[in-house]
Amino acid sequence: MKDKLRQHFLKIGPRRFVLITVFSLLILDLLTGHTFRMSLIQNGFSEKLVQLSIKQANLQASDLSNETLSEVHNLMNMSLDFMLGLILVNNIFFYFFYFKKKLWAYSYVAFYTLTAGFLSLSMIFDKHINTGWLIFNIATIPMYLYLFLGVKLLKAETTLAPKKKGQ
Repeated sequence: MKDKLRQHFLKIGPRRFVLITVFSLLILDLLTGHTFRMSLIQNGFSEKLVQLSIKQANLQASDLSNETLSEVHNLMNMSLDFMLGLILVNNIFFYFFYFKKKLWAYSYVAFYTLTAGFLSLSMIFDKHINTGWLIFNIATIPMYLYLFLGVKLLKAETTLAPKKKGQ
């Protein structure tokens, strides 16, 4: 089975597979970030954070003007956008160096595809998840699994890993 899968990925071509992987992961990151953000907005996440912040500051919502509440609400949304942006920039950094055949970037991409698949799998058991987010996570599981298998099976062809003796 392993040899058949390896031959499948070799037919695609190692460099082409790396391009497909990088492009696919970038698209998945963008879609995941957008879907995650929309899910949080629909569930009133920033409003809950604002209420929690007010409570921790020993204030009442009535102590603050609507304008102040709106600004804090916007700050929470912008903080979420910033966090998602940082994650995207971090991933792009590793994708770029995976494309450049760096072994340490390969390790990140392999680990990322595996853990993203497990995270997607775990999300389908969340009782508070909306239908769109559920469908998205179910659809990404085979995609992450396929990418993970290809990354693992084409390690020698897609990285500048030192050759083992006897190869």
